Amino acid sequence: MRLLHTGDWHLGRTIRGRSRAAEFDAVLNEVTGIAIEEGVDVFLVAGDIFDTMSPPPEAERLLYAALRRLVEARIEVVLVAGNHDNPRRLAAFGQFADLLGVHAQPYVRRWDEGGTIHVERNGERMCLAALPWVPEGRALNAEEILGPEFESFQGYAEFVGGVYEQASKGFEDGAINVFAAHVFIDGAKVATVDGSERRIHIGQTYAVAPSVLPGHAQYVALGHVHEPQVVLGAPNNAATYSGSLLQLDFGESGQEKIVRIVDLEPGRPARHRAVPLTSGRQLAEVRGTFDEVVAQASRLGDAYLRATIRLEHPEPGLAQRVREALPLCVDVRVETRRDAEDLPQVELSSLTPTDLYTRYYQQAHGSAPTPETLAVFREVLEEATVQTS
Repeated sequence: MRLLHTGDWHLGRTIRGRSRAAEFDAVLNEVTGIAIEEGVDVFLVAGDIFDTMSPPPEAERLLYAALRRLVEARIEVVLVAGNHDNPRRLAAFGQFADLLGVHAQPYVRRWDEGGTIHVERNGERMCLAALPWVPEGRALNAEEILGPEFESFQGYAEFVGGVYEQASKGFEDGAINVFAAHVFIDGAKVATVDGSERRIHIGQTYAVAPSVLPGHAQYVALGHVHEPQVVLGAPNNAATYSGSLLQLDFGESGQEKIVRIVDLEPGRPARHRAVPLTSGRQLAEVRGTFDEVVAQASRLGDAYLRATIRLEHPEPGLAQRVREALPLCVDVRVETRRDAEDLPQVELSSLTPTDLYTRYYQQAHGSAPTPETLAVFREVLEEATVQTS
């Protein structure tokens, strides 16, 4: 069989408040076109279909339009929930989508209770162990999945290893066996600054070792990390992240976006290759004086820009001036000589929200926030904290 591996669509994502719906529409047309042209049997989305738990209607329209093209082409689809997806929403959708050959996997399930998805084509059988984002044990009915021994697991990584071992029990001799999961594998390359994977989900708390991936899977399709890559140290040397469809934030600037085509036969190693995507705007950074930035931007076509303007002293109204000169500039930053002195490099996780806001304000405006501004920030922070607690 032939499988297309993609993931981390993040439909509904904007860039500094600007819609990217037209870009998502174009890239989904490109991806579904690749699937049809390549004659794939299974189209796998390895999590983070949407950007938020409550996606806007336009994001849902984009998904349904893509699925319609795949269903009309008689391609089986597997949708795995990521940490950005609402499992209840995906479960409700799956009630009827399964009738069309679209298999939704919103929850962690035992291999013999829906955790393994079976696809049969041309006399071949695929056993696809589909694992959405695994929450901590207390957020999952762990005893139902793993039995009473789940209490012996120490920490998140060991717990996930137990879930994955259980899931791979659905593999069969003589079948094509594929493992799909939305997970952060320790050692994977991620953006070090301004990455669009949110740090709370890619810290060591949620990292699992590559050794937990099942070595008897012919291919391991992963989602959660946005840079396409082969996972080093995986038991079967065939575990990959497909990455995101678009450059979603400036931490992904310069990344080539792809989907993976995977050819599979029973009992044989998978053969996979990357197919580059061409849709969507590039993201680029420009630095220098105002005139230097404008000159650099003129060579970057229709890319979204982040501009860092170097000044001797703060200049009121500079951000608006930059945006008027560069309509595609979505982020304006100011860098003065004092920045290097006032903002030493520190571990961001050690700073309070007020400290983080102060650093941001200094970088953006070239001066420290006033006491009145900080007071308003603390009021808003307190109100947001109360509402989400």
